[in-house]
Amino acid sequence: MQDTQKLELEKVVSSIALFCIGVCFIVWADQVTDWIAIFLGVVSLVYSIVKFIIFLKATPERRTTFSLFCIVLAFAAGLLLVSRASFIKEAISFIIGVYIVLTSAVRILNLSDLRHRLGSAVGSYLWPVIGVVIGFLCISGQFIIPNELARLTGVGLVIYSVVYLVSFFAVKSALKTTEEALGKTLKIQEGEIVSEEKSSKKKSKK
Repeated sequence: MQDTQKLELEKVVSSIALFCIGVCFIVWADQVTDWIAIFLGVVSLVYSIVKFIIFLKATPERRTTFSLFCIVLAFAAGLLLVSRASFIKEAISFIIGVYIVLTSAVRILNLSDLRHRLGSAVGSYLWPVIGVVIGFLCISGQFIIPNELARLTGVGLVIYSVVYLVSFFAVKSALKTTEEALGKTLKIQEGEIVSEEKSSKKKSKK
């Protein structure tokens, strides 16, 4: 019984923790993505330093130019992530925004070309136009993709934790009701058995 209660408590606490993390992702998405970038930068720096020490201890035959290039690249990426986390996020959003605008523009031009040749509208202009708008928002810095992904992750965590807690307590309440009903049924059956035994004893005495 204690193990079951402990397991239930752990599930409730983990769900509440996920809910709090989701709220943090939604409210402080910019800071969260900065922290994640800095953490990845620290990991990259540690990795490059460890690899460089291994590189120095290795024999001259194993000291390839490619391995040294990878070490320098990992060190540079770590420095950028630690020192310029916000810039990295904006650069990623800018690159993705340019890609979205170009692909959406190509889609619109293809639709226009098909319409000109066939004399009727083929496909839909809605999604390409939306893509162009989102792309320009990314380019202008109004739509930072890592931040929005963090917010979406937070929304998912909040929904998951709330649904899990609601279903958990609903199932627990249903089980409690079932146990109470079973207990009442057993008591009634026990009472009937006792009354039958008493009646049989009275008959035997007569």
